[in-house]
Amino acid sequence: MPKPLAKKLSSSLDDALDDVMHELKRASESLEEGAEDQFSKASAALTKAAQALAGEVRDRSAKVTKTVTAEAKDHPVAAATALAVAAAALVGLVVAARRSKAG
Repeated sequence: MPKPLAKKLSSSLDDALDDVMHELKRASESLEEGAEDQFSKASAALTKAAQALAGEVRDRSAKVTKTVTAEAKDHPVAAATALAVAAAALVGLVVAARRSKAG
């Protein structure tokens, strides 16, 4: 993930979590008075943050998919090599995990 994208995503998530924490703090401070309303607001803020994060991830993954597809079409040999290396690494991890369970 490019640094600017990671920073933007991290900042958005931090802002959303700050909103949730603020609402939860307000709810805990006024536990007797309208706590249900405060918890509802905190829940709504958390839902909004989750939806924003899901939307951001969906948009970014679509862009990455398009980029990877274009690169694979432009450089088929390199793409095939990368896939073979990834497959070999995955097989190695599976074999190592099975050996550690058996031993």
